[in-house]
Amino acid sequence: MFDNLKGIAGLAGVMKDLPRLKQKMEEVKRRLGEIVVEAETGGGAVRVRATAQLRVISIDIDDVLMTSLVDSGNPDDRAMAEDLMTGAVNAALEKAREAAEHEMAEAAREFGLPVPSEGLGGLLGM
Repeated sequence: MFDNLKGIAGLAGVMKDLPRLKQKMEEVKRRLGEIVVEAETGGGAVRVRATAQLRVISIDIDDVLMTSLVDSGNPDDRAMAEDLMTGAVNAALEKAREAAEHEMAEAAREFGLPVPSEGLGGLLGM
């Protein structure tokens, strides 16, 4: 019974802080756009940069890889390059998701909100 009362009191506190919470979430959203992560595959043959808002901002393909794709015409080379690009994009987005979760968890802790042990990814559908 007392746990329920604590939960209600906590909810009342959050409701009281709603304007401040909304402002904090806007700040976090802005920061997520400024956090840039990078991932690479193929020993640096493909590099991808993304923001913590899960937006890819650049894909760099090594000149050697690009030249071999153009010159060879081999479908296996193309498939390998596509796999490298897919892997780099997925790795960058995973790092971006982790950075976003970290920022969101910090904001939640600042307001005394509970953060699930598995992180916020489960709550955010990430």
